[in-house]
Amino acid sequence: MKILKDVGFLFSFNVPNIDEAIFCVAQEGMIIVAKSLGVGLVDLKWMNSKTNPKDYYFMQHFLAINDYRIALKQSCDSSSVNLLGFIPDYFGEKKQSGGVKKYIKDIICDIHSEREEISHTPDGVFALEKNGKSALFFLEIDRGTEVVSNLNKGVLKSLRFYMNYLLNGKYQRYSKDFEVESFKGFRSLYITTSDKRLQNIRQATDKLKMLQKAKRFHWITTYEKIYNGNMFEPVWVSIDPNDSNSYQIG
Repeated sequence: MKILKDVGFLFSFNVPNIDEAIFCVAQEGMIIVAKSLGVGLVDLKWMNSKTNPKDYYFMQHFLAINDYRIALKQSCDSSSVNLLGFIPDYFGEKKQSGGVKKYIKDIICDIHSEREEISHTPDGVFALEKNGKSALFFLEIDRGTEVVSNLNKGVLKSLRFYMNYLLNGKYQRYSKDFEVESFKGFRSLYITTSDKRLQNIRQATDKLKMLQKAKRFHWITTYEKIYNGNMFEPVWVSIDPNDSNSYQIG
Protein backbone atom coordinates (compact mmCIF):
# COMPACT_ATOMS: atom_id res chain seq x y z
CA MET A 1 0.00 0.00 0.00
CA LYS A 2 2.88 2.34 0.84
CA ILE A 3 4.53 1.72 -2.53
CA LEU A 4 1.26 2.38 -4.41
CA LYS A 5 0.81 5.57 -2.40
CA ASP A 6 4.39 6.72 -3.01
CA VAL A 7 4.00 6.40 -6.80
CA GLY A 8 0.68 8.29 -6.73
CA PHE A 9 -1.76 5.47 -7.44
CA LEU A 10 -3.37 5.68 -3.99
CA PHE A 11 -3.87 8.33 -1.33
CA SER A 12 -4.83 7.96 2.31
CA PHE A 13 -6.60 9.99 4.97
CA ASN A 14 -7.69 9.67 8.58
CA VAL A 15 -11.11 10.14 10.18
CA PRO A 16 -11.64 10.85 13.91
CA ASN A 17 -12.49 7.75 16.00
CA ILE A 18 -11.21 5.36 13.32
CA ASP A 19 -7.73 4.11 14.18
CA GLU A 20 -6.54 2.91 10.79
CA ALA A 21 -5.82 5.07 7.76
CA ILE A 22 -8.29 4.79 4.88
CA PHE A 23 -6.85 4.30 1.38
CA CYS A 24 -8.50 5.39 -1.86
CA VAL A 25 -7.54 5.09 -5.51
CA ALA A 26 -6.08 8.34 -6.86
CA GLN A 27 -6.66 9.64 -10.38
CA GLU A 28 -3.48 8.05 -11.74
CA GLY A 29 -4.57 4.72 -10.31
CA MET A 30 -8.06 5.04 -11.74
CA ILE A 31 -6.60 5.73 -15.19
CA ILE A 32 -4.79 2.39 -15.01
CA VAL A 33 -7.95 0.62 -13.83
CA ALA A 34 -9.97 2.17 -16.65
CA LYS A 35 -7.38 1.16 -19.27
CA SER A 36 -7.25 -2.42 -17.99
CA LEU A 37 -11.05 -2.65 -18.23
CA GLY A 38 -11.18 -0.92 -21.60
CA VAL A 39 -13.46 1.88 -20.35
CA GLY A 40 -13.19 5.56 -19.49
CA LEU A 41 -13.21 7.28 -16.09
CA VAL A 42 -16.76 8.43 -16.81
CA ASP A 43 -17.88 4.81 -17.19
CA LEU A 44 -16.47 4.01 -13.74
CA LYS A 45 -18.52 6.89 -12.27
CA TRP A 46 -15.36 8.05 -10.51
CA MET A 47 -15.34 11.49 -8.94
CA ASN A 48 -12.10 13.26 -8.03
CA SER A 49 -13.16 14.47 -4.60
CA LYS A 50 -11.05 17.22 -3.03
CA THR A 51 -12.43 16.79 0.48
CA ASN A 52 -12.16 13.93 2.95
CA PRO A 53 -15.17 12.65 4.95
CA LYS A 54 -15.34 14.00 8.50
CA ASP A 55 -18.33 11.95 9.71
CA TYR A 56 -16.81 8.92 11.43
CA TYR A 57 -20.23 7.21 11.82
CA PHE A 58 -20.76 7.40 8.05
CA MET A 59 -17.27 6.04 7.45
CA GLN A 60 -17.75 3.16 9.91
CA HIS A 61 -20.93 2.21 8.10
CA PHE A 62 -19.24 2.60 4.70
CA LEU A 63 -16.35 0.37 5.81
CA ALA A 64 -18.72 -2.24 7.29
CA ILE A 65 -20.52 -2.59 3.95
CA ASN A 66 -17.23 -3.05 2.12
CA ASP A 67 -15.93 -5.49 4.75
CA TYR A 68 -19.00 -7.61 4.10
CA ARG A 69 -18.49 -7.36 0.35
CA ILE A 70 -14.90 -8.58 0.70
CA ALA A 71 -15.94 -11.44 3.01
CA LEU A 72 -18.69 -12.40 0.57
CA LYS A 73 -16.25 -12.49 -2.35
CA GLN A 74 -13.79 -14.59 -0.32
CA SER A 75 -16.56 -17.04 0.57
CA CYS A 76 -17.54 -17.30 -3.09
CA ASP A 77 -13.94 -17.87 -4.15
CA SER A 78 -13.66 -20.84 -1.77
CA SER A 79 -16.96 -22.43 -2.83
CA SER A 80 -19.07 -23.27 -5.87
CA VAL A 81 -21.18 -20.12 -5.44
CA ASN A 82 -20.74 -17.29 -7.97
CA LEU A 83 -21.21 -13.64 -7.10
CA LEU A 84 -23.20 -12.08 -9.94
CA GLY A 85 -22.79 -8.54 -8.64
CA PHE A 86 -23.01 -6.27 -5.61
CA ILE A 87 -24.59 -2.79 -5.48
CA PRO A 88 -23.80 -0.75 -2.32
CA ASP A 89 -26.10 1.90 -0.87
CA TYR A 90 -23.78 4.75 -1.87
CA PHE A 91 -23.99 3.94 -5.60
CA GLY A 92 -25.96 6.52 -7.57
CA GLU A 93 -25.99 9.63 -9.67
CA LYS A 94 -24.72 12.96 -8.39
CA LYS A 95 -27.45 15.61 -8.20
CA GLN A 96 -27.02 19.27 -9.09
CA SER A 97 -27.63 20.11 -5.43
CA GLY A 98 -24.47 18.19 -4.57
CA GLY A 99 -26.07 15.10 -3.05
CA VAL A 100 -26.42 11.65 -4.55
CA LYS A 101 -29.59 10.06 -5.88
CA LYS A 102 -29.20 6.55 -4.54
CA TYR A 103 -29.84 3.88 -7.13
CA ILE A 104 -31.19 1.25 -4.72
CA LYS A 105 -33.51 3.54 -2.77
CA ASP A 106 -37.12 2.51 -3.34
CA ILE A 107 -40.65 3.37 -2.22
CA ILE A 108 -43.44 0.86 -1.71
CA CYS A 109 -47.07 1.07 -0.57
CA ASP A 110 -48.04 -0.66 2.67
CA ILE A 111 -50.59 -3.39 1.96
CA HIS A 112 -52.22 -2.69 5.34
CA SER A 113 -52.65 1.00 4.52
CA GLU A 114 -52.62 1.90 0.82
CA ARG A 115 -52.18 5.60 1.56
CA GLU A 116 -48.96 4.94 3.47
CA GLU A 117 -45.70 4.66 1.58
CA ILE A 118 -42.50 3.19 2.98
CA SER A 119 -39.19 4.37 1.59
CA HIS A 120 -35.96 2.56 2.29
CA THR A 121 -32.39 2.26 1.04
CA PRO A 122 -30.79 -1.16 1.67
CA ASP A 123 -27.13 -1.16 2.64
CA GLY A 124 -26.45 -3.42 -0.30
CA VAL A 125 -28.07 -5.61 -2.95
CA PHE A 126 -26.36 -8.66 -4.43
CA ALA A 127 -27.12 -11.81 -6.37
CA LEU A 128 -25.56 -15.27 -6.17
CA GLU A 129 -25.64 -18.18 -8.59
CA LYS A 130 -25.11 -21.88 -7.94
CA ASN A 131 -25.77 -24.80 -10.28
CA GLY A 132 -27.58 -22.52 -12.70
CA LYS A 133 -29.96 -21.12 -10.05
CA SER A 134 -29.85 -17.46 -9.02
CA ALA A 135 -30.90 -15.83 -5.75
CA LEU A 136 -31.31 -12.20 -4.72
CA PHE A 137 -30.26 -10.76 -1.34
CA PHE A 138 -30.61 -7.45 0.48
CA LEU A 139 -28.00 -6.50 3.08
CA GLU A 140 -28.66 -4.62 6.33
CA ILE A 141 -25.74 -3.59 8.53
CA ASP A 142 -26.92 -2.92 12.11
CA ARG A 143 -24.32 -1.17 14.28
CA GLY A 144 -26.49 -1.22 17.39
CA THR A 145 -27.71 2.38 17.07
CA GLU A 146 -30.96 1.84 15.17
CA VAL A 147 -34.31 1.84 16.98
CA VAL A 148 -35.64 -1.70 17.38
CA SER A 149 -39.18 -1.34 18.73
CA ASN A 150 -40.64 1.42 16.50
CA LEU A 151 -42.62 0.28 13.46
CA ASN A 152 -41.92 3.55 11.64
CA LYS A 153 -38.16 3.74 12.23
CA GLY A 154 -35.07 1.60 12.21
CA VAL A 155 -35.11 -2.18 12.02
CA LEU A 156 -38.86 -2.80 12.05
CA LYS A 157 -39.45 -0.18 9.38
CA SER A 158 -36.96 -1.91 7.09
CA LEU A 159 -38.68 -5.25 7.71
CA ARG A 160 -42.05 -3.70 6.84
CA PHE A 161 -40.49 -2.42 3.64
CA TYR A 162 -39.15 -5.85 2.69
CA MET A 163 -42.44 -7.58 3.50
CA ASN A 164 -44.31 -5.28 1.11
CA TYR A 165 -41.47 -5.36 -1.43
CA LEU A 166 -41.68 -9.15 -1.57
CA LEU A 167 -45.45 -9.14 -2.10
CA ASN A 168 -45.35 -6.33 -4.66
CA GLY A 169 -42.65 -7.90 -6.81
CA LYS A 170 -40.91 -4.60 -7.42
CA TYR A 171 -37.60 -6.26 -6.53
CA GLN A 172 -37.60 -7.77 -10.04
CA ARG A 173 -36.02 -4.50 -11.19
CA TYR A 174 -32.68 -6.08 -10.20
CA SER A 175 -32.99 -8.94 -12.67
CA LYS A 176 -31.68 -6.55 -15.33
CA ASP A 177 -28.75 -5.42 -13.17
CA PHE A 178 -27.61 -8.98 -12.51
CA GLU A 179 -28.56 -10.30 -15.98
CA VAL A 180 -31.07 -12.81 -14.64
CA GLU A 181 -34.40 -13.56 -16.31
CA SER A 182 -36.27 -13.24 -13.00
CA PHE A 183 -35.98 -14.03 -9.29
CA LYS A 184 -38.37 -16.29 -7.40
CA GLY A 185 -38.07 -14.04 -4.36
CA PHE A 186 -35.32 -12.71 -2.13
CA ARG A 187 -33.87 -12.84 1.36
CA SER A 188 -32.91 -9.90 3.51
CA LEU A 189 -29.79 -10.45 5.60
CA TYR A 190 -29.25 -8.55 8.86
CA ILE A 191 -25.88 -8.42 10.60
CA THR A 192 -25.81 -7.06 14.13
CA THR A 193 -23.40 -6.49 16.99
CA SER A 194 -24.18 -9.18 19.57
CA ASP A 195 -26.34 -12.20 20.36
CA LYS A 196 -28.27 -10.10 22.89
CA ARG A 197 -29.23 -7.50 20.29
CA LEU A 198 -30.00 -10.28 17.82
CA GLN A 199 -32.52 -11.74 20.25
CA ASN A 200 -33.99 -8.27 20.98
CA ILE A 201 -34.60 -7.78 17.26
CA ARG A 202 -36.23 -11.20 16.95
CA GLN A 203 -38.54 -10.51 19.89
CA ALA A 204 -39.48 -7.08 18.49
CA THR A 205 -40.85 -8.67 15.31
CA ASP A 206 -43.99 -9.66 17.27
CA LYS A 207 -45.21 -6.14 16.45
CA LEU A 208 -45.12 -6.83 12.72
CA LYS A 209 -48.28 -7.81 10.85
CA MET A 210 -46.49 -10.65 9.14
CA LEU A 211 -47.09 -14.38 8.94
CA GLN A 212 -44.45 -16.45 10.71
CA LYS A 213 -43.75 -18.19 7.41
CA ALA A 214 -42.96 -14.81 5.84
CA LYS A 215 -40.59 -13.95 8.69
CA ARG A 216 -38.38 -16.81 7.63
CA PHE A 217 -37.41 -14.96 4.48
CA HIS A 218 -35.40 -12.62 6.71
CA TRP A 219 -32.21 -13.90 8.33
CA ILE A 220 -29.96 -12.41 10.97
CA THR A 221 -26.51 -13.12 12.43
CA THR A 222 -23.66 -11.31 14.21
CA TYR A 223 -20.42 -9.81 12.93
CA GLU A 224 -18.42 -12.35 14.91
CA LYS A 225 -20.06 -15.32 13.23
CA ILE A 226 -19.63 -13.81 9.77
CA TYR A 227 -15.99 -12.80 10.00
CA ASN A 228 -14.66 -15.79 11.96
CA GLY A 229 -15.54 -18.25 9.23
CA ASN A 230 -17.25 -18.80 5.92
CA MET A 231 -20.58 -16.95 5.68
CA PHE A 232 -21.96 -19.88 3.69
CA GLU A 233 -21.92 -21.98 6.86
CA PRO A 234 -25.15 -22.29 8.95
CA VAL A 235 -24.57 -19.08 10.93
CA TRP A 236 -27.97 -17.48 10.18
CA VAL A 237 -31.28 -17.64 12.03
CA SER A 238 -34.63 -16.27 10.90
CA ILE A 239 -36.08 -13.19 12.57
CA ASP A 240 -38.96 -15.39 13.76
CA PRO A 241 -38.19 -16.05 17.47
CA ASN A 242 -40.23 -19.27 17.28
CA ASP A 243 -37.95 -20.71 14.61
CA SER A 244 -35.01 -22.55 16.22
CA ASN A 245 -33.39 -23.69 12.96
CA SER A 246 -30.05 -22.46 11.64
CA TYR A 247 -29.71 -21.56 7.98
CA GLN A 248 -26.96 -21.16 5.43
CA ILE A 249 -26.59 -19.33 2.15
CA GLY A 250 -26.10 -21.57 -0.82
